[in-house]
Amino acid sequence: MADRQAKSQRETLIVAVLLVLGSLIVLFPFLDALILAGVVSYLLKIGHDNINQYLDNQLVSSIIMISSVFVGVGAVLYIFTNNFFEILSQVNTFTGSLRQGILNITDFLNLSEQFQRNVESFINSISDRLTAEMVSVFTSIPSLLIDVAIFLVTTLFLYKDRDVIESQLKSLIGDIPSPERDIVQSIVNSIDEIFRGVFLTQVTVALILGAINAVGFLIIEQITSSIPLISLWSLLIAAAALLPLFAGFMVYGPIGAYYLMTGSPIKGSLILLFGIVIINVASEIFLRPYVGSKQMDEHPLIIFLGFLTGPLVLGIKGLIIGPVLLILTKEFVLNYSTLAYAQSSQNRSDDK
Repeated sequence: MADRQAKSQRETLIVAVLLVLGSLIVLFPFLDALILAGVVSYLLKIGHDNINQYLDNQLVSSIIMISSVFVGVGAVLYIFTNNFFEILSQVNTFTGSLRQGILNITDFLNLSEQFQRNVESFINSISDRLTAEMVSVFTSIPSLLIDVAIFLVTTLFLYKDRDVIESQLKSLIGDIPSPERDIVQSIVNSIDEIFRGVFLTQVTVALILGAINAVGFLIIEQITSSIPLISLWSLLIAAAALLPLFAGFMVYGPIGAYYLMTGSPIKGSLILLFGIVIINVASEIFLRPYVGSKQMDEHPLIIFLGFLTGPLVLGIKGLIIGPVLLILTKEFVLNYSTLAYAQSSQNRSDDK
């Protein structure tokens, strides 16, 4: 009778897993918004608990945290829509300056007219593509608003009903037969720690890279000449460190190219070299795996592969899914081996 019940529970578990996978296929186009909502709701819960320690008022704490989400999203949308055409104008101005600077260099080097035409055509194609991408982003605002709506609604419900969801999840895990129950429970227990570790890793690396960028630019400034707005560039580098892989290049790349094109080739080359070697390569190979391994008590190779391959395969959502999936896979394999061996030993003992 017990074996029949366990078999029925396992069949139910398989059906539930298949249904979850099917649901993920339907939700995949909006997975970025859903994952971001999960992360933000998690942070809201932490912020709520910290604020409530001082206010001792659940309602006021909740209002403060929910208001912060709406204000933040509204500010981002306002800044984007209000400055879109200004950004587009600046992109065109930059590509025009870049075109003229390169043409001046080719003319100074006395290169052939055909080469100059090819260079000009290449830069024009880049400018047209950037403009087209910007316009595409602007015209995709309706789709963006749908993602924003999904993000807001999901964030609020996860934040509001987190305790209920946790209670129901524990109840469901309790109905799973052993040893599967022990494995699932072990994985679920690891998820909270993993999410916290991933978040702390990203924030820590961002702060460190911001500081390193400030020091690096100050050193380059001492070697060459003044670099204005170092604090702003360092802040942008820190923000870019939260995004996939080469987002930092979008900050230091144009700065270095600007100095290359405006008669400061040494300064521009040093900025590009510093950005590529330190901000991009060294941070991804050494800094992020080291910080992640300390925060999550995992092997640096798992952290390296998770943060590197996740964004490459899945985009922004891969920043969370990549390391979480690899760590959970490792936890599952190790726990399954341990628990399966323990269950096998218990069965042999019962047979005796």
